[in-house]
Amino acid sequence: MSIQNYVYTADRETIRRYLSVVVYKFRNLSPMVQLAAAYLFGIIVVGLLGPEFAPYEPGAQHLNDDGSLRNTEAPSRDHWLGTTNRGEDVFSRLVVGARPTVIAGLLGGSIVITIGVTVGVIAGYFGGKIDSVLMRFTDLVYGVPVIPTAIVLAAFFGTGFITSIIAIGLVLWRGAARVIRSQVLQIKQRPFVQAAQATGASTERIIFRHIFPNVITMAILFFALAVADVIIIQAGLAFIGISDPFVPSWGIMLRNAYQGGALGRAFWWSIPPGVLIATTVLASYTIGRSLESKDTNANALTN
Repeated sequence: MSIQNYVYTADRETIRRYLSVVVYKFRNLSPMVQLAAAYLFGIIVVGLLGPEFAPYEPGAQHLNDDGSLRNTEAPSRDHWLGTTNRGEDVFSRLVVGARPTVIAGLLGGSIVITIGVTVGVIAGYFGGKIDSVLMRFTDLVYGVPVIPTAIVLAAFFGTGFITSIIAIGLVLWRGAARVIRSQVLQIKQRPFVQAAQATGASTERIIFRHIFPNVITMAILFFALAVADVIIIQAGLAFIGISDPFVPSWGIMLRNAYQGGALGRAFWWSIPPGVLIATTVLASYTIGRSLESKDTNANALTN
């Protein structure tokens, strides 16, 4: 077998092992988790195709026949969820606002799990001084608050949507790193890892072929939880102004409703984005907790 064929076969086998772990965890989902997964899938579809679903441009101002602005009008046939104080269609802004929410969750969750898994695997596998340095740095990050950090970054780099997501991701990885490190410390003592080390397998091969497939379930768990945390924290940052006000996210919708004095009197404007934020976060937590409650059959996946 040529070197190219060997590399291709090894990569294909590694991918197959990763996918087998995911399929093992998701093939017997409870009805509640299936509902949560279907809901999140729907939110992602709306996020991807939101502008296609929206009946109006999110920033378009609508006027009555006499030329007056349709200011905070109640739901009607033309505007299913009414209008804002600027005469904008609430439903259109709600649909288009799904995209920033999906981007925030997936991008923030990816940052969290990438840093967390990298730090956890390196610290747990190599141990010694590397482990000590990385864990002390993780302890330091535990003392960094999310919202003040986002405010400081906004002062340096400007208030922006991506800036707020990066600020959240650079802080929330700490929990994933510590838990995954503890798993790696156990896994590297197992016979199949020690056998691989005895046969002279490279560090990269051991980590990607033997260590990572056994922590991928925990990585997916923390990714799901991180998506929920990032969505709700980013919505909070948007509400207090640490986000781009021109990105029509659900957090910005709540902020606009508050600034327009419509939280109480125009419920069709303020309640829908709050409900969608809450249900999206709940669905992500439901999936994450379902993974946490399942036992990992590591031997079946690595032998």
